[in-house]
Amino acid sequence: MRNKIIYYAAVAVLVCSVALPFQALAASINQGFDPNKLIDDKVFADIQTFGGAAGIQKFLESKNSVLANTSPEFLARLKEPTISSLKTALDDPQPNLPRLRTAAELIWDASQSSGLNPQVILVTLNKEQGLVDGITASADRLQRALDFALGFACPDSSGCSQNTLFPGFYYQLFGNLDSSGNRYLGAAKSLMKSFNTPGGRGPQGNGKVYKVGDIVPMTNTLGGYDGVPEQQTVMLTNNATAALYRFTPHVFNGNYNFWKFFNAWFKYANGTVMRVGSDVSTYIIQNGSRLLLPQFVAQARAVDTTKAITVSPTELENYPQAGVYGPADNTIVTVAGETQKYVFVDNVKHPVSDFVIQQRKLNPANTLAITASEAQLFTQGDVLTPSDGTVVRGQSKPEVYLVEAGKLKMYSAFTFKQHNVAKKVQLISDGEIATYPKQGFVAPLGGTLVKAPNNAAVYEVGQGTLHPLSAELFKNRKFSVKNVVTLSAEEMGSLPPDGYALPKDRTFFKVAGTNALYYFRDGTKRSISPFVAKQQRITPDFTFGQAESDSWADGIPVPPRDNTIVKGDGDGTVYLVVKGQLRPLTFAAYQARKITPKKISVLPQAEVNAYAKGEVIAK
Repeated sequence: MRNKIIYYAAVAVLVCSVALPFQALAASINQGFDPNKLIDDKVFADIQTFGGAAGIQKFLESKNSVLANTSPEFLARLKEPTISSLKTALDDPQPNLPRLRTAAELIWDASQSSGLNPQVILVTLNKEQGLVDGITASADRLQRALDFALGFACPDSSGCSQNTLFPGFYYQLFGNLDSSGNRYLGAAKSLMKSFNTPGGRGPQGNGKVYKVGDIVPMTNTLGGYDGVPEQQTVMLTNNATAALYRFTPHVFNGNYNFWKFFNAWFKYANGTVMRVGSDVSTYIIQNGSRLLLPQFVAQARAVDTTKAITVSPTELENYPQAGVYGPADNTIVTVAGETQKYVFVDNVKHPVSDFVIQQRKLNPANTLAITASEAQLFTQGDVLTPSDGTVVRGQSKPEVYLVEAGKLKMYSAFTFKQHNVAKKVQLISDGEIATYPKQGFVAPLGGTLVKAPNNAAVYEVGQGTLHPLSAELFKNRKFSVKNVVTLSAEEMGSLPPDGYALPKDRTFFKVAGTNALYYFRDGTKRSISPFVAKQQRITPDFTFGQAESDSWADGIPVPPRDNTIVKGDGDGTVYLVVKGQLRPLTFAAYQARKITPKKISVLPQAEVNAYAKGEVIAK
């Protein structure tokens, strides 16, 4: 159904003779559907919808989507790799983030990297696996839906296979590298590659790649809608439509469902102002939801409410209410009857001092006066701190703090010296320091070795997290005991634990109590089968525990040597190993190389399935 090369039979006359007229079909399904133009090009490439990952998260929550889950257990299911070099190679805009991202964050980052509207990604997730408004009950079913979330590398003829580079929510979005470092696009960049090809890049058929303006014969999948023909023709009228048909080369049910979901959720563009009849309440559409639009916000944002469209109550209620539309970040307001100033950040009003207004370089001359009833529409947050990265101390108190994520984190004597911040300290009143929210300690620099008093356990500091080091890992990394720093129990307790520290790159190791052998490289462990170990004379240099090994990300298994000929014990396909990939041989290629059964190494089918595959060698 997706990312599939279709070889249509060259019988255009037959195809045209059985296709129903579009007008009759549309009338029987939905009056607004035009298969020749699924979405505007400008909308397809609008990467500013939602305004960021937080907007996507709110949308997912409004749909009760399984993707709204932000628990650590669920984030692990998204299979984001931990190695920054791999993410950099995949054009991931946040390769060094020291934590797993939510589904919303991954969708946003993939959108920004590829140039594809995140709304298109969300609709495709729903079209393919029902991950936005569908119900995914069992754990196994959910994992498979996540692994093939966008239907990428899932041809209709054979369905989704685990024997690809793409199982995993992350890899469906961003693509992957094979064991030889070759780059493969994921769904987001694949769609945009088709979109950005001059003239558009549509599906393949009749020995050509269809472009904008071409009439394309389509084979439909049947079921779900009445009156759907087995075949019909479509004229590709723009680049976005061509890209969508290349990704899913049929009208029904795939691209019809794409249109159906997109128009149900995003019929009105962001910024559309609407009201019901004579109701004085005004709403603004943002990413498929409606937000109440206070008059002072409309004035502050220069929104013309006189151009509001009038809709029915039913049509308005089709858009879930997502709160109140607030002023732009850093807007300063005063509330009638109060002397306290407030600053809006992320639609929350925060009490603020004159010092912070000045320190954040805000202009008090732009302060807006609002009513008490308007103020009550918005949540009141903590006192606004100085900008992140500011180092502060009270006039008479010795404690020094770093402002981080809107909280004050205390420096210990060690981190104060290690971070070399003595010249950055700003003095403010003790009373103002007391109003700011506090949260733990400033973390030592990444790579620092630390331990708690009266405890032999040693940890490596990541980016604000602790990674345990076993004795074997300590030895593997060639660390020295003299470099271990003892922190207070309170300071150690403020640093959240994470998975085990990583071993040295290019380490061969086995897992204690098992025969499992691995090669650690580029942040992932790559399994080595007994066949490959014997063939390449690989032996382990270190032995790590099962818990350590389990905490490290899995990579593509180490393949047999190039030019090895292999097959699985459960399949007749014969492969030639070329640049780390198993490339299937046709019978002609098999004969041309004078291959005999004695030259073929028969391996367990599961082992063959796990290796990266390349294109067929035809001759």
